[in-house]
Amino acid sequence: MAGKIITHAGQAPEGLDDSPLRGILLITAGMIVFGAQDVIIRLLSGEFAAMEIMFIRGLVALLPMALFVHWEGGFASLLVRHPYINLIRGLLMVCSYTAFYMSMAAMPIAEVTAIFFVSPLIITLFSVLFLGETVGFRRWAAVIAGFIGVLVIVQPGSESLDPAAVLPLIASCTYAGSVIITRRIGRTQSGASLAFFAMLTFIAISGLAGAVMGDGAFANDSHPSLSFLLRAWVMPGVREMLLLGATGLIAGFGFYCLSQSYRIAPASVVAPFEFISMPLAVLWGIAVWDEVPPMTTFIGIVIIIGSGIYVLHREAVRKRHLSTGRGVRLRL
Repeated sequence: MAGKIITHAGQAPEGLDDSPLRGILLITAGMIVFGAQDVIIRLLSGEFAAMEIMFIRGLVALLPMALFVHWEGGFASLLVRHPYINLIRGLLMVCSYTAFYMSMAAMPIAEVTAIFFVSPLIITLFSVLFLGETVGFRRWAAVIAGFIGVLVIVQPGSESLDPAAVLPLIASCTYAGSVIITRRIGRTQSGASLAFFAMLTFIAISGLAGAVMGDGAFANDSHPSLSFLLRAWVMPGVREMLLLGATGLIAGFGFYCLSQSYRIAPASVVAPFEFISMPLAVLWGIAVWDEVPPMTTFIGIVIIIGSGIYVLHREAVRKRHLSTGRGVRLRL
């Protein structure tokens, strides 16, 4: 396939040193702060339009991102070889986060997060298709088990199924695509530039959306998700502006953590650590909205987390075999 990077799952692309531990720490920090951001955005979802939140968040996020750019070599570090690939990555991220936020307006935060976090399993699949990483029977079985966990949560065919349940699935697929692109272009770009150009895409798309539908001409109250996306933009008060500003600061830090983690470490290593968001989402849902998930949601969460942990375990086994010079052909 054109543009495909041929590399083992535990091996960084040419010119990029692997730092699995740093990647794990960065992805963990990013997931923790993004969990707090999700709470704020859901609190604001009944008053503001999704694109307005993303527009203000993006403008504020440029401030911490400017600091990261300075630390990584100044504005010269923003020069990129692949502007169009950066644009595609940014568009995938806009689609992912928009779908995720729309689903939060209609569903409990724990269920949304649980469904979304099938993305590390999709990343494993995409790593095979686009990065040339080797995945054997056992890890494929873990991927299938993870999707079964999603079905346990969603319960397709039941009367309680909300149409919004498809949105976190869309979010997970588009997010996985952006991660694979990050791994590809991370050979020639800094983490700061990856985050900076993604945020510029958010600002451009949300600003365009505001110009087209910010007056509420397309407002639709038939479903909470549509209402969140299409309602008119309004002027925030002091409290709301402080909350929106907080999402921007979080986004600036969080996007850098995610971009840098997938840049410096194999996707199949760091991706399972995104699962830390699921227990945090359950705790946030109980603490803020008194949302206690049903037993089926807990069962699905356990299946999905278990699948991700098993993928990580098999990756560790594979790396031990490679480091000792044994089992180079081992498919895990």
